[in-house]
Amino acid sequence: MKRRIALFGALASLLVCTHAMSQSHFPQKPVTFVVPLAAGGGTDILARKLAQQLGPIWNQTVVVENVSGASSIIGSQRVARAHPDGYTLLVTTNGAIVGNRFLFKSLPYDPDKDFIPVAQLADIDMVLLAHKSLEANSLKELVALAKKDPGKITYASYGNGSQPHLLMELFNKRENIQITHVPYKGLGPALTSVMAGETMMTLTGRGSGEAAIRSGKTKVLNYNSDHRDPLYPDVPTSAESGYPYFRVATWHGVFAPKGTPKEVVEKIHKDILTVLNQPEFREDMAKRGYGVPTRTPQEFAAVIQEEVKATGEMVKAAGLKAE
Repeated sequence: MKRRIALFGALASLLVCTHAMSQSHFPQKPVTFVVPLAAGGGTDILARKLAQQLGPIWNQTVVVENVSGASSIIGSQRVARAHPDGYTLLVTTNGAIVGNRFLFKSLPYDPDKDFIPVAQLADIDMVLLAHKSLEANSLKELVALAKKDPGKITYASYGNGSQPHLLMELFNKRENIQITHVPYKGLGPALTSVMAGETMMTLTGRGSGEAAIRSGKTKVLNYNSDHRDPLYPDVPTSAESGYPYFRVATWHGVFAPKGTPKEVVEKIHKDILTVLNQPEFREDMAKRGYGVPTRTPQEFAAVIQEEVKATGEMVKAAGLKAE
């Protein structure tokens, strides 16, 4: 009996050591980044840049797989159902983790319970971009103009439930004004409509809207950030303009399926942080208008929960119902 107990103890110790070794030596095979959006977009580009830098660190291939469709649901579901070992990770934006819970009555995944936040890759502060003919040059002037002509001013969004839609409807409600929503199928068409004067304004990331800004056909009314953009130092922030709530930002992040060992999550986070802190990587992101945070997984989780609260308020203001 004593020999059996000793044997079982030795086997248990061996299993524990093997498990710990496999975690400390992660990864031991290729890792897949699932991007639930189409190839060529900002999330896809960022995922590929990250994969390229992580490959040499891990001495493994990092594959980026685009699994788009159904408002990021298909790709997100795939990761939620993946084996929780760190070899299948989700690289996504706010929509899959925050927005979808308000837009759909049911999801095949639980945004809070089925994913572990691993790392926040980038913040993208938005600018309020207007056609040059708009007779307002600030948020205060915009409110005054909207009160003078209710419903006459229009704004473009990249779809019902998108961040521009939600924030502008919250703006309408809080300031007791009516700026009319015109939804488009994507940011590109929305920007084109503003440049052509078909609509008067839209919200966009500074990097995404740079061509429109440089065209001379538009102007920047407001910068949604805690600090002014060094490229547009004369444009005030929302807080400086007296509307601190008028702010929404897009982020990119990496998530692991629930049940992924803590040691593996910490290893992935540490190595991603190594990439994010590379001067050339940060410089490239800055050119694209991306901020590069270095939050812990716990801090990233807190950011998400705060955004859930704010988005809930915007959805209510917009009068949206889950479908």
